[in-house]
Amino acid sequence: MTELDTIKVFFDHSVCTYEGYERIEITKQSDSIKIRTEFKELTFSENKKPEWNLVYEKKISETDTIWQFEKFIERNANRKTSDKENRGILIIENKKDTIQFYTDGLVDLNHFLEDYYLTMRKIYPENKKGIYGYELAEE
Repeated sequence: MTELDTIKVFFDHSVCTYEGYERIEITKQSDSIKIRTEFKELTFSENKKPEWNLVYEKKISETDTIWQFEKFIERNANRKTSDKENRGILIIENKKDTIQFYTDGLVDLNHFLEDYYLTMRKIYPENKKGIYGYELAEE
């Protein structure tokens, strides 16, 4: 990424009867990266056209080693190809290119969601509103 380059990420959180969507803007600044995330939840919204709500805005060092979103992309490179039956779940865009990731069935979707949620909790450990899943409380 060069100065002021922006990558847009669209993630479909929908599973079974739940419907929710996330969009992230990742912008390169001089020596840092700005991450802005918005979420739109449709399942429990009384509004027929819910708005995008800001979840968080963070600035991290260009040399950050905690988030590792690129490693998530590398781990899931096999998901870039699709049969007609597969479901598109993640889209990454910049000025020149678009990459789409697919899942194949509910089990595969849940594995992909888990990997994504664990990756995203590194940048947003607060996980307010539980958009990156909930941890089960052990008794």
